[in-house]
Amino acid sequence: MTIDQLRVLMEEAAANVVDRHDRPLPVTVVLPLEGSTRVTALDGFPDDDAERKEALSVFAAQHMVPANAACFGLLAEATGPAGEDLLVVVYGARRRGSHVIAAMFDEDGLLTEFTPSEPLEQTAMPFVQPLQHAADMAEAPDDPAAGGLPIITSS
Repeated sequence: MTIDQLRVLMEEAAANVVDRHDRPLPVTVVLPLEGSTRVTALDGFPDDDAERKEALSVFAAQHMVPANAACFGLLAEATGPAGEDLLVVVYGARRRGSHVIAAMFDEDGLLTEFTPSEPLEQTAMPFVQPLQHAADMAEAPDDPAAGGLPIITSS
């Protein structure tokens, strides 16, 4: 899986979460794992950045590290600079860093087209760092040709 394929997977996961949940959407973590993709809603996600970082540290320790998750996605509703409702998606992979995309909700509550991907500045959403750190700690598959997911390549 390339970082671009991970972005596409996160866009699909975002559309799926929007279809399945009423708004406001719960903050959701997506873990593409070997054999399946795990989607976890984090009900009661805190508002304080320090508490968010702690919650994601616990999540990473309990779910990502044991599963050797080399990539992740985080979906969250946000308010844009002009007051528009957005779905922000942060995704990252082992040794590739984190990236961010966003889409507005239209009047029917559906997502518009996602923005182009941009590298996530560490100061923008520092609470996401535990997820990226856990992905960076994941071990590479022993035999990439065996098809073990997720394989993150540079192309």
